[in-house]
Amino acid sequence: MADMTAVIGLIGGLGAAVIGAAGGSLLQRSRHKQESAVVAAERAETERERERLAKQVALEIATSARTANHAMLTAMGRIQQDAEAGRPVDASRFDEEVGSLEAVLVASLHRLAASGVAVAPTASSSGDQRPYAAVIAEVAGAMRKHLLSIADGTGSSAGDLASTLQAARVVSEDLNRFLLAQTELIIERPVGFRMAVDVV
Repeated sequence: MADMTAVIGLIGGLGAAVIGAAGGSLLQRSRHKQESAVVAAERAETERERERLAKQVALEIATSARTANHAMLTAMGRIQQDAEAGRPVDASRFDEEVGSLEAVLVASLHRLAASGVAVAPTASSSGDQRPYAAVIAEVAGAMRKHLLSIADGTGSSAGDLASTLQAARVVSEDLNRFLLAQTELIIERPVGFRMAVDVV
């Protein structure tokens, strides 16, 4: 039985590493493309070319935000599953996995707002009208607080983590809807199809 627990722990750890590596790699590639497009936009000869390149940068930013949003929710889900299964989950692992994705996501949202491309308003299904960066920070902070409380035995339970993860799902769905609206605005047409990653 102990061998099976070790195997399951190893699989969980490998899964988290793959998500982190793949997400980080995609986000790094996106960041490089954004920087290249900005340099190209500065060198563009015509206004039309500058506009096209600005849209390309905004599209890369929206894509990196969607990638970070999905990876962050997946990481939070894995951490909640580990806690529910009774495996130790420490704050440093949470900070490493979720905190780094949160930083990328918030930076992408700020870059999107500053990109000069119009921002389409979307309705929040939770009714929360605060900026996404504030809501994301609150949900991540609540999950971290529950993890610390579970670790020191002062009150939180796996059920508290599950309800916080549900709140994170609502925020993630709202954010994904917002980013899809931005993408449609940038490419000037409806996205028109759903990809597997659109279902969070």
